[in-house]
Parts: sequence; structure tokens; C-alpha cells
Amino acid sequence: ALRLRAAPASWPPASPSSASGGTTVVLRRAFSSDAGAGPTHKLVILGTGWGSFRVLKDIDASKYQVTVISPRNHLLFTPMLASSALGTVNQRSICQPVRPLVAQKNARYYESSVRKIDRENKRVQCETTNGTQYWLDFDTLVVGVGCQPNDFNTPGVKEHALFMKETADATVFKDHVLEKLEEAAYWHALDSDERVSQEEAQKIREILTFVVVGGGPTGVELAGELTDFLNSEGTAMYKFLREYITVHMLTFDVLNTFDRELQEHAIRHLNKKQGVTMHLESFVTNVTANEVTLKHAKKGGEVETMKYGTLVWCAGIKPHKFISDYAFPMNEKGTQILVDRDMRVKGEKDIYALGDCCTIEEYWLPQTAQVANQQGQFLAKLLNTRGPAPSGATPAAGSTAAASPDFVFKSKGMMAYLG
Repeated sequence: ALRLRAAPASWPPASPSSASGGTTVVLRRAFSSDAGAGPTHKLVILGTGWGSFRVLKDIDASKYQVTVISPRNHLLFTPMLASSALGTVNQRSICQPVRPLVAQKNARYYESSVRKIDRENKRVQCETTNGTQYWLDFDTLVVGVGCQPNDFNTPGVKEHALFMKETADATVFKDHVLEKLEEAAYWHALDSDERVSQEEAQKIREILTFVVVGGGPTGVELAGELTDFLNSEGTAMYKFLREYITVHMLTFDVLNTFDRELQEHAIRHLNKKQGVTMHLESFVTNVTANEVTLKHAKKGGEVETMKYGTLVWCAGIKPHKFISDYAFPMNEKGTQILVDRDMRVKGEKDIYALGDCCTIEEYWLPQTAQVANQQGQFLAKLLNTRGPAPSGATPAAGSTAAASPDFVFKSKGMMAYLG
């Protein structure tokens, strides 16, 4: 069955600094000189997530010289990322390459990260994966760089946890699960005695303890997919290991953006039908290579330590560091760029932002793919209708271009796969 859920777009973590030996190259134009016959207004789009990709798809390329800058060369269909991690869907089927659309729009794509935005000179500093830096000019800039996993500065998470945010994360998780099953299959024989002792049985249980941290859509769907796999293919191929396998979810709440009735249904389903041990109203305080420590809020702060073989962190998202480095106006928490209802960055003339990295002032919206996609559609239509303004010009007060429409989100509902 098709399982869809709105999920946030993303922007991969920053690549290593050029201080390690990278060379700085200055490019003053995003296009070669033969582009003079076409449009001259340079529209630069940062990111290839849901919002940025929709802008690229809908923009009128006859009006703009379009440039896309992103270290990820594809749009990831994030609602089915968990499914691809366990083989329910082929990973290639949830990735849409950016190059074909770029070619269709006669645009340019640069596989790089953006390190700085020079607003005064209207240019961005890019960095390739090998550390080489260069500059590209823009007339209009669209920032859609998404977010990264939030570890809440919990000790040990970065070093020992797996994540579920990018295509590579799904691949790492799949390989890790299979490795743990194989490790558990031979563990009892390492002493050259095929009989399973109590100590060996306990170690096998630890190896086959799977922990999902976070009860949002990603964590819930991953728990559903994981238990589906372990209860079907896992049981069929590793019958002798079934009694040792356990799946745990550590979270304060479950699907907190859904109605209370749906939250309770999800908890019951995961626990009763999928066999997930639910640790609700709990917080992870420390993670080591094979142990996780959690504090139970509803048990008077009781602390519990659990041995594990696999821990996946799905506990929310936070902005990339370079978002704050851009020096844009931010919300009160300092986590998102502030924009007007026409997606224009507060206080800026030619810079827009959309998706997870921004929030509309006094109009809070969830950080989902559905929101980002609609914002991208809205912004592309706005830019197509308004057309490129002369360099440095601002629409006159009272003009059609100055009267920007307000973005209004139309929810099409939310879904989460439970298994």
C-alpha cells in the first residue's frame, strides 16, 4: 500500500572548511558569455528540497537565468525514506535527479554548499565537496536549505546513533540491521560450542535490541517498517533468533501534531500489533556505544539504562549553523529565518526563503514537505507574475507588483504509516 506523509525537506550537513587546503576561485557570472541572448536576471536557488525543487519546476525560465546550488543532486521523497531503509520500496524510486529538470529549464546546477551570502554585493560564496571555494552573483535569491537532525546536545548521540534524514542514512541503517542479525546468528558459536549459554543468550538479546528515539512521523514510520521486516523476512530467514528480538521507542509523546484520538490509536497499534515496547514521557540523557540512558518524567525522574544493538535518532530537526551565519532576521528561538507572507525575508528586497529553514511572521506552520511544496508553488507563481525588476529597483508603492498576495497554506491532511 502507498504510504504518504508530509515531511520536511532537508539540506545535508556542511562539508569540511577550505582551511584544510581548499583553493578559492572567484567566478563573477553564474552563466557563460553565450547566455547573453536569453534572460539576464539571475535567479539563484539554494537547495534541492521540496520548496526549492518546486520553484525550479514552476519558474518561467524565459524570464530568469536560473542557477541551483546544493550539495545534494536530487529531490528526496522523504515520506517513503523509512520504507526504502528496509527494502519496502527501491531507493531509486524515491529520488528525483535535479539534472534533467535543470536541463529542461536551460539552467545551471552547482553541486556545492553555500557558505556566505554577501547581500551588499549580491553574491554567494560556494564550496565544493573537496573544499574549493568560489563566488556566484545573483539578482534574486531563494533560500531553501532545510534543516538537520536535532540531537539536543545529548552526549554520545553524534558518535553512536544512526539517523534517518537522507538517502545515505537509509542505506547505512539497512546495512546495520543486517549486520546485527548476522552477528547475533554466529555469536553463540564463537566459543566453538554451539550450545547457547545464559550469558550468550543475554548478549544476543542486546545485539537484537533495536531502539527508535523520537515519536514523530519519522520515528513512528521507521518503527512500523522495522517491525514489519523483523516479523516477516526477519522471522522467515532467522527463525532461531525471533525470541531474542525486541524493538523499543523512547519518546515523550507520539505524533503530537495529530488529534489525541489518533495519537492513542498509534500507541496502541505499535504496542499491541507491532510489538514495540513504548517508553512514553521519557528523555534520553546519554548514549554510549552499546548503552542508552533515559529519564522517565512520569516516574518522578527515574533513570533507566538499556543495552542496545541499534539506536536510531529521529527526535526532531534544527537549523544548520550556516543559517545563523547568513545574518538574516530570525524568530525568537533563533531557529528559523523570518519572512513576510510573500516569502520575502524581513528587511530584504530580493531575497526569499521557504521550507523548513524559515517561518512566516505571525503565521506558524509545521515543518513538512506539504508546506514547503505549496510555498515553492506560490513563490514561483509570484516571481513569474511579477517578473524580474530592473537591477536595484524596488516596485513603486501602490503598483501591481508592490501589492504582493499573502501565502495561505491549504492542508491536505497528514498520514503516518504504523505497520
